[in-house]
Amino acid sequence: MRTLRRTLDSGGAADGAGAGYGTVLVSILTATFIGGFDSSIMLLAAPTLQSALGASFAQTQLVVVGYTTAYAVALMTGGRLGDVFGRRRVFLWGAAGFTLTSAVCALATTPTVLIVARVAQGLTAALMLPQVLAIIRASLPPAVQRRAVGLYGATIGLAWVAGPVCGGALMAWDPYGLGWRGPFLVNLPIGVLIIAGAWKRVPESHGPRKRLDVTGAVLLGAALFLLLTVLGGSLALAPARLALALGAVGALLAVFWARERRLEARALSPVVPPDLFRQRRFARGLAAVLAFYASNQGFLALLAYYVQDGLERSPLATSLLFAPLSAGFALASAVGGRIPAHSEHRTALGGIALMATGLAVFAAVVCWAPVSLQLAVMPGALGMLGLGQGLVAGLLISLVLSTAPQEDSGAASAVLLTVTQLAHAGSVAVVGSVFSALLGGDPGAGAHSAADHARAATSTTLVVLAVCVVAGFLVHRLFSGAARRPEPAGA
Repeated sequence: MRTLRRTLDSGGAADGAGAGYGTVLVSILTATFIGGFDSSIMLLAAPTLQSALGASFAQTQLVVVGYTTAYAVALMTGGRLGDVFGRRRVFLWGAAGFTLTSAVCALATTPTVLIVARVAQGLTAALMLPQVLAIIRASLPPAVQRRAVGLYGATIGLAWVAGPVCGGALMAWDPYGLGWRGPFLVNLPIGVLIIAGAWKRVPESHGPRKRLDVTGAVLLGAALFLLLTVLGGSLALAPARLALALGAVGALLAVFWARERRLEARALSPVVPPDLFRQRRFARGLAAVLAFYASNQGFLALLAYYVQDGLERSPLATSLLFAPLSAGFALASAVGGRIPAHSEHRTALGGIALMATGLAVFAAVVCWAPVSLQLAVMPGALGMLGLGQGLVAGLLISLVLSTAPQEDSGAASAVLLTVTQLAHAGSVAVVGSVFSALLGGDPGAGAHSAADHARAATSTTLVVLAVCVVAGFLVHRLFSGAARRPEPAGA
């Protein structure tokens, strides 16, 4: 933290704009990390929570997905609220609410209270997190912004891969017998520090001060809620009902988009500015982000299941297996922030090659190696995968967001975060569907041997590898186009 502050402060001073930028960035990036971290840390705590509260399996799942669903549904509204009412003000509202709801989660004594508190926690995260990029764009000088946006992208990815590692370690350590409450209590001192740093250092900024489109926010929220519900329950839906639900999602989105275009034509304030998607690099970049995060989250879900059920290892052992992935991501992210602009294209392609190689090695050892050799080789393959992800994530997000106008940076950040949430939900559903089909039923059925699990895991990994190759192609096209075309004025 101190090194980061010194580096950014010196950059700001060199630019003549003064010091203190490191404190601003540490505060808002810590919020970015803890918001994404809370999405994944509960995955390994779910069995303990279910036993301690006497919750049903469905209630336990709601604890996990209630946060992510509420977060994804409200992101666009949260981003636009910051543009209208002030990014600093809404960020502080969100941070205070996130800290308070974390305390309510930790003190919950029934599954119902915990589910409601988790949904409220997701809503407060949707107020807090879309403001981060807008604050970077409005508060930091140009000399610092590029590095800050790269760190922002790396922080989003690191939060997702670090959650399972820290969750498993915290469950194994179990300080003071807190059990599943520990991850929520950790948020309290961190939340206080975030609020203190933002209150002291973050300046206020606004987008166009126009009336919020409440009708559009409701339409978009309903569409996203239905889509996430469909993705989460796609295994249990009959094909006809699945098609009907997706048709309803499409109809809601069509009505929403028509309304947004009318508001834009009348110079009002839409929730999602249609002009963002007329930026070809922004639209192509979102497609690359969708493929990138879908492949990563699907693979992580598969890995957690395969190690615990296929290899019969404990949650702690599973979390330790994630450690090389997190370490590789963190290392590559630190290096990636220092890469010159003219080398970004080659760096991204190198990261894609590392990702593909790591996935291929992982698939090969699962398919042909005995269990003892698998556990010996997997850390190296996962470390390679993490290095590749760390090189790509920050550069990709930085390039996508650099095309957004500053006055719409809150909305652009919310669009990006919404796409990553949809990628996470969709990839888990797709991997689960393929996995279930390969096993011929419930993936957890005891009639299947570990060898069956290994073969199914290998096949699914190859599917994810194919998705990763598509992501690589999209990222390659995005960076190639950026390299060939001059920057538009004001970008």
